[in-house]
Amino acid sequence: MTDLNRPAAVTSEARALYIGSGAFIILGAAAFLLVGREPVPLSGRGSAGEISALGTAVLGAVAVVAGSLQRRPPTAPQVRRDGRIRSAIDIAALALAHACTFLVGWLALFAIFQQAFIGAVLYPVAAAVLVGTTGAISAYIAYLSALSMTAYRLAALLAVFLVTGILTSMLTAQDPLWWQEHLSALGASSDISGVSFNGTLIVAGVMVTTLAGYATSALRATADTPSALRRVWWLEGGIVLIGVFLAGVGLFPVDENFWIHTLFASGMAIAFGILAARIRNLVPSISVTFGLLGWVFMAVIAAAAVLWFPVGYYNLTAVELITGALIFSWLIVLIRNLAAVDADQYDATLYDAEQEGTSLYAGEQQDAVLYGAAASQDADSYEPAQQDADSYEPAQQDADSYEPAQQDTASYDPGLYDAEQEDTALYDAYRQDADLRGGERNGTARKDTSLYEAYRQHADQQDADLLARPRPQAGDSMDPPAATPTDRTPSGP
Repeated sequence: MTDLNRPAAVTSEARALYIGSGAFIILGAAAFLLVGREPVPLSGRGSAGEISALGTAVLGAVAVVAGSLQRRPPTAPQVRRDGRIRSAIDIAALALAHACTFLVGWLALFAIFQQAFIGAVLYPVAAAVLVGTTGAISAYIAYLSALSMTAYRLAALLAVFLVTGILTSMLTAQDPLWWQEHLSALGASSDISGVSFNGTLIVAGVMVTTLAGYATSALRATADTPSALRRVWWLEGGIVLIGVFLAGVGLFPVDENFWIHTLFASGMAIAFGILAARIRNLVPSISVTFGLLGWVFMAVIAAAAVLWFPVGYYNLTAVELITGALIFSWLIVLIRNLAAVDADQYDATLYDAEQEGTSLYAGEQQDAVLYGAAASQDADSYEPAQQDADSYEPAQQDADSYEPAQQDTASYDPGLYDAEQEDTALYDAYRQDADLRGGERNGTARKDTSLYEAYRQHADQQDADLLARPRPQAGDSMDPPAATPTDRTPSGP
């Protein structure tokens, strides 16, 4: 079971290595059994190259299907959202394209090796190892290619497949002077050259129809008006029409169905001309430079046709090669430009999302500033209240200290209070008597101090009684004690 925490790229590479190792074992064992005990040549009938080509075609197709089924929806704009039928057709087209590419590619490569090593043969073990290696390489590449297939890579695969297939057909043609007639003469034979030529055109046509869905999926998803959606459908329909016409050229060889073959070839050129002329209307966001490129290509094709007929400077093969090369070059560049448009729209969407996130963040920051100001105001208004509280605390402390004083007053002995009142009365009487009888205003007469002396004796006696009196205990009566003879107010002289 795959570790979910492992990065996706590392997991994909690990799976590709597993698939490549399995392909090496399977194709190597098959080659060892097919070769037998006799040595085999590099190229030709029953050669190691033939086993490699057939084996890699099968294993490559299986690897493509496995990679397509395990492919995650990409975050890039080339996201497919089609139904199961269309997805099955696309997977089948990819598998067929890879299979044919491996088939033709390994045949051509082993043929080149045979020319480089004239007379060389491979013994069974060496043949098994070499064929198994081709199987491992093909399965590894096919799995990773399908796992991360985009419009860019599909366009590159289409270009490689077309060049490989046509060159293989040219190199394996039995008639070395085929080019004196026309290009379609390569498909007029039933040998490997004719099969390679016609098969390349058929598979390339299917790839173009698949490419149309990959190239326009993002435009279709972002079309927000009926007119925009209609333009996308016209664009996709035009690309699909080119693919159908291309496949028709391979399905109907020129030697068997001349008029149908010619109709499909002409229809492909007409569909290209319409798309090239209206591309700026169908995709307004595409560059002006690419729009001018289509007009330049159409002008070159028209000039080549005039040089063939009526001028006779070129033959038909040259016109067909020029037309085919320019059509497919424009188509591949179109796919890349559409992918660039999708990428710009995707970047713009991300930028808008980032701007919206920045605005939300700024709003949150503003709310935080407002909240901080409100909190500061609350703090400012809190300070006077805190000052009141601070000034309240000493008052509270005074009140707290006042309560024990009140409690002390409540528990104060009434007898002591009465004695203090008597002392005050004696002192007041003494003062009045001193003022009345003090003698002369000049202070020459002797003052009468009898009341003062009586007051002092009374105060000393009272202090002695207070010191000798026991302290009141809890539960004792609070009533004042009966007055003693010493507590009575003395009479005047």
